[in-house]
Amino acid sequence: MEPLTNTVEELYRQHHREIVRFFTDHLADREAAWDLCHDVFLRLLLAYASKTRISHPRAWLMRVAKNLLIDTYRHQQIARAIELSPQAQEDALLMGDATTFKVLLERKDMLQMIVNAFHALPEKYRRLLFWREIERLPLQELVVRTGTTEAVLSTELWRARKLLQKEYQRLRFKDLLPADEEIFEHLDALLHFQAIDAPENDLKHLESHVRGYFERIAPTWDTYVASAYEADLQERFGKLLPWHQGMTVLDAGTGTGYLAGIIAPLVGNVIGVDCSPAMLKQAGEKMAQAGFEHVTLREGMGEQLPLATDSVDVATCHMLLHHVVSPRLVLRELCRVVRPGGYIVIIDAHTHSYRWTPEAFGDLHYGTNLRKLRQHLRTLHIPLLETEDAGISYSGLSIGNDATFSNFLLVGQVGEQSKRALTSEQIKYWKDIEYGRL
Repeated sequence: MEPLTNTVEELYRQHHREIVRFFTDHLADREAAWDLCHDVFLRLLLAYASKTRISHPRAWLMRVAKNLLIDTYRHQQIARAIELSPQAQEDALLMGDATTFKVLLERKDMLQMIVNAFHALPEKYRRLLFWREIERLPLQELVVRTGTTEAVLSTELWRARKLLQKEYQRLRFKDLLPADEEIFEHLDALLHFQAIDAPENDLKHLESHVRGYFERIAPTWDTYVASAYEADLQERFGKLLPWHQGMTVLDAGTGTGYLAGIIAPLVGNVIGVDCSPAMLKQAGEKMAQAGFEHVTLREGMGEQLPLATDSVDVATCHMLLHHVVSPRLVLRELCRVVRPGGYIVIIDAHTHSYRWTPEAFGDLHYGTNLRKLRQHLRTLHIPLLETEDAGISYSGLSIGNDATFSNFLLVGQVGEQSKRALTSEQIKYWKDIEYGRL
């Protein structure tokens, strides 16, 4: 991509002063004029990278500059009319994104990702995004070009932008997450979209969001659980598996020990793992008060359980999967720590339409898709022994938003084929941990 960026840099040297003068002739803010000038050349860089032929670069640059100026006037009028906050005004402008002309010149890998995401879209969306987001044509002109209405065009542009964001995020996270992870369907609602942010930092932000929520809610969590969750779970659990005192059970995402306390009388050893020290503190006090000396608690993430391979007979997780970035990674971890012949028990909420749950409950998913969960288990060769309803959860007493969530309970059995389904890299990583090499 070196010839491409060299060409754009040369055109920048030839024409940037003329474009800055154009903007300063119309805007009082000289800094804004420079920002808009850089925005023009950013669009030129994207146009060339997408293999668009531009016969007359100077005329193209001036046309884009005029269109950006028109958009700037329009945004200023809207901001004055509805009294947007400064942050909202910034978010309303494309140049509010941290991606700059200079950054894209230096980060050719990022430019290539943007272009690859662009080319992954259907042709009609590529065409619309090029006209509107790169050439910055007014909507009225796009209406004439497409022969449709402005309302339909706005909807199509919204869809195109969302698809572009999803494709770009999949490419950004390709070394960290599979491209078909459920979270990519709504990641834009969890993260403020910034093209230059490191994906590792984004994942840390999401994990901090979940951990921060449970750190805050820990003192009142048991009150919520008592009002929200299924009343007959304890009786059902007693009949669910052939429990005995020789068993070791993992409760992943134990929280304040709700499920661990139900399991403790049935088995000889319970290990509760949670990412929140405050929740573990509450769980420890409860276990001590109940006299459950055989319950131990450890801090850790569901995607990276602090347990040895093949170390437990049963792994459970209650309302955990919709709080993690990657449910499938958690399932692989549960499979890793369960001995062949052991069981995995999952209780979670079905998918729902309450979009306020990330803020209210620290969720990262809108429930758990049972169909995809079954698919992930099939990939791990974990046969399902039982799938059933697990009652209704109520949110009203906790947050004042009176909503109901239907839950499911699933039991699977881990076998030798399940162990072979785990990647060699994952097994090697945990053997290195066990033997002190990491």
